[in-house]
Amino acid sequence: MTQTQLVQALAEKCEVTKKVSQGLLAALSSTAISEVKKNGIFVLPGIGRLVRVDRKARMGRNLPLAKPSRSPPRKW
Repeated sequence: MTQTQLVQALAEKCEVTKKVSQGLLAALSSTAISEVKKNGIFVLPGIGRLVRVDRKARMGRNLPLAKPSRSPPRKW
């Protein structure tokens, strides 16, 4: 399901305009992102949860130059 389809489905189910449902989805996503950054987890009861994952540093490869490269640790 694409974002447009989700906005349309929310608008139909809640009997609101697409603009209102798009605003709701934008507010929900920004809240989820800020909570994951602050606490490392965001739980949406009955649906699921978003958890930040800490990735270790690793060795990769720069394919055009055929040289090894180091990827830094990341928080996703």
